[in-house]
Amino acid sequence: MNKLKLLVLLMSLSFMSRAIDYPTKTKTLANGLKIIVCEKNTNAMAEIQVWYRVGSKDEWDGVRGMAHLFEHMMFRGSKKFQGEENKPFKVIDRLGGSINAYTTYDRTVYHEEVPAKNIETVIEMEADRMENLILDQKVLDTEREVVGEELRLGLNDWYNKMASERYKILYPLKHPYQVDVIGNLDEITSFATKQCQDFYDKFYSPNNAFVVISGNVKSDEIFAYCEKHFGSVKKQLPVNTKKTEPDIFTHNITTEEMSIDFPVQIYSYIIPSPAFGHKDFYAFNLLSELLFSNTNSLLNKRIVNNNLAYQISGEQYSARMYSNYTFFDVIMQAGVGNAKVKKEISKEINSLIKEGLEETELKNYISNLETQIIFSNYSNGDICARLGQAEYYYNDYKKFNATLDEYKKIKPADLIPIAQTYFNPEKMKVINIKPIEKE
Repeated sequence: MNKLKLLVLLMSLSFMSRAIDYPTKTKTLANGLKIIVCEKNTNAMAEIQVWYRVGSKDEWDGVRGMAHLFEHMMFRGSKKFQGEENKPFKVIDRLGGSINAYTTYDRTVYHEEVPAKNIETVIEMEADRMENLILDQKVLDTEREVVGEELRLGLNDWYNKMASERYKILYPLKHPYQVDVIGNLDEITSFATKQCQDFYDKFYSPNNAFVVISGNVKSDEIFAYCEKHFGSVKKQLPVNTKKTEPDIFTHNITTEEMSIDFPVQIYSYIIPSPAFGHKDFYAFNLLSELLFSNTNSLLNKRIVNNNLAYQISGEQYSARMYSNYTFFDVIMQAGVGNAKVKKEISKEINSLIKEGLEETELKNYISNLETQIIFSNYSNGDICARLGQAEYYYNDYKKFNATLDEYKKIKPADLIPIAQTYFNPEKMKVINIKPIEKE
């Protein structure tokens, strides 16, 4: 490839990373449901995502795990789609599509991809289960057992079990993320149908949701389908307001050591993280990713590549609406000499605090992120997810590139005060997790 062609290609890729380059239109129905349509007419498929502004943060004592349970309940059938052969999975399978959902602390999202010619059927199904979900004791008993088994199976894995036990000691009382998304088994197994109905009536409403559709569709047709099927959904709710949360930055985690039934040792670093909207939100996320969240991170190169640990398992809920904990687990062979690993980590972070980050490290990360975004523009699901994230957090789907824009503003020097404030080795909480001693 000659230099001119290469330059044109690079300019083209740069432009593509800046935009979802397909016509995107929106309409809000009288009942408050917003519809966002991206006319990506590059193949015969279309994806629909229904975003509900409800997650585990909206639960209360007695119904911990309800948001995740409803992710399951919504697949059990509704007034127009009842009977074994008309459950959502069966309907979508007959249409030649795929269907799934997920629940986080902050939101619940249902998504299907089908041949675009069948999109009205999916819209009708989503509208009916928004308004007419079947909630009876038989359905509840079945799904309680499914979720309970999911929780029990997770605890059979040594790492998941450790993470579950650790989670219980992290948060101050009344924090929105105090209980993990999957909930408490004793509460899940005792849910009553009235509790489910109350939760459904409170949160599954058109003015507490929005719809995103991307694919081989026309906006006017989609708006007409949504008006026809969603427009009759009448139940209304107050708009969610942000809760007052206790300050995790001054909260004292008293646990110093934990045990696991597995022959490894873990240094678990736990870092309070600012919420979306905080001035440090993007810089914190960027620095935590550069430090430990991928295989090319600074700590992975220093610790794992030098055979001081097996791996660094990092977790950051980067879309947090409330302050949260970010943590990374340094997983090592159990032994008396592991204190040197903490010294190496402190040395790397103190060097960052003193000297800053090399600009090439930052540029390489941004370049890789742009490449990921370029490829995401070819996927209906990824486009819906980007538009949905922007609508959910900014109330403006046009800000789908906000994270990249904010990351590009960050200079290496900007990360030094972030490292000083949040990653200071003298302030970071470290729990020493050791294998159970066998007799």
